[in-house]
Amino acid sequence: MAMRRLSILLMCLAASLAGCNGSSDPVAAPEPQEELALIAVYDIAVSDPSGLALDYDGVHLWTVSDDPGQGMFQITRQGEVVRHVRFASDDLEGIVVDPANLTLWVVEERLREILNVTREGEVLSRTPVPIPANRPNDGLEGITINTRTGDFFVVNEKNPRLLVRLGRDLEIRETVPLDFSGEFFMGDLSGLSYNAVENTLWIISDESRKIVVIDMQYRPLRAYRTGIVKGEGIAVDPDNRRVYAVCDEESKLYVFAY
Repeated sequence: MAMRRLSILLMCLAASLAGCNGSSDPVAAPEPQEELALIAVYDIAVSDPSGLALDYDGVHLWTVSDDPGQGMFQITRQGEVVRHVRFASDDLEGIVVDPANLTLWVVEERLREILNVTREGEVLSRTPVPIPANRPNDGLEGITINTRTGDFFVVNEKNPRLLVRLGRDLEIRETVPLDFSGEFFMGDLSGLSYNAVENTLWIISDESRKIVVIDMQYRPLRAYRTGIVKGEGIAVDPDNRRVYAVCDEESKLYVFAY
């Protein structure tokens, strides 16, 4: 019996050492590309929708048009326009609802500005964001708010592809190049949404037709194919595990489960 116990002990020790030495086969990393389940596609009566955000009533979304002067639109989760808020705008490309006071924050791509706007269309403030870009149309494309910290995040579309974190005072705290490779590569950055349950950022790419999820250290976690031609706005509903995206080219609202 003693010899048998010794034999078992030696076998366990050998297995443990084999697992620790450098010659053992590496464990394959999980495939980062995952799938979203498409639930519905709705037409929306908005020309060139280019941003998307959840409203805090649990019923509506907000989007913007990048056509000059068209402003913002409140829509149902089935794509029906319930309110059109016009104001002097040049090239709106992103929107988010402020949980502190329910006002709206939008970005102007060509002007490189962040605007705070009431639901009636009164512009409360305009703040320049000094991001150098080679072309006027390669500017700001999306905005979201980290509801845990109050920080803003905006993305610069490309040339360069940048994620910018700003404090509540709209002073830039960090500027992070997003140059992921492989399955996480994005040709441009078209919009983003904060997921408060996961504490992650979800970034949609128009050119690459995908969504990449990153953590708050800006490391890629997951990638989802969308198949959307010119997907330029994203809103994540983590409580119901839904992702909403707008298509600029077709004026459609896509609804996915994840």
